Amino acid sequence: MLQHSENISITASYQFRASVFTTLLTVVAVGVFTSLAVWQYQRAVYKEQMAQAVMQQVDLPALALAQTGVDWPAQRFRAARVGGTWDNSQTVLLDNIVQHGKAGYHVITPLRLASGQWVLVNRGWVAVGADRQQLPAISAPTGEVQVEGTLDMPRSKPVFLFGDIAADVEGNQRWLYLDVARFGQKLGVSLPPYLLLQTSAADDGLNRNWPVYANKAGMHIGYSIQWAAFALMVLIAYLYMNTHRKDKA
Repeated sequence: MLQHSENISITASYQFRASVFTTLLTVVAVGVFTSLAVWQYQRAVYKEQMAQAVMQQVDLPALALAQTGVDWPAQRFRAARVGGTWDNSQTVLLDNIVQHGKAGYHVITPLRLASGQWVLVNRGWVAVGADRQQLPAISAPTGEVQVEGTLDMPRSKPVFLFGDIAADVEGNQRWLYLDVARFGQKLGVSLPPYLLLQTSAADDGLNRNWPVYANKAGMHIGYSIQWAAFALMVLIAYLYMNTHRKDKA
């Protein structure tokens, strides 16, 4: 009975007082940190799904694109092969691609199949060179070619590009990102939503050392826990700093 009475006395000797400004500031901070924690968790889930998709596709035999359709995007990362002729006049260079610390471009050339269908092929990477205003010379092979590669997602619009900025705003050949619909309009044909990342050898001087997909789900889980911890610390600090001992009468 004596211990119960002491607990009541301790509880009754404290009160919570917080200003409106402090409360609003805490709500905003906790909201922002919680949103970042959720966003990082969602990124982790996406990365894990990507890793599973890679594992499911990489060991399967190559698809013959001229003979079979592609179940897109379920077959992303699947090996594929196709024969056709390059339309070198429509080659574009995707800007801001860095490899081993060097700025460069991805070389995108449309390949026309015997059936009349088209496939966009990322042929490889080439360095910018000493003068950015001068585009690098790209080999333009002619005749029938056989290309092997991996089905991949075209490079989408970078997050730092705000507003409605066209992919080819810097010119007809240097593009900021790969807008497949716009490329199709340029060719006057309908293009599939995927890209073939060329892995087969070719005497064109392009670098095709594509990076191996790395599962970074664990990193995003760590970031998620970090932001959640920040939100919890702010909430605890708010409660601690605004809980005061009552003055004795």
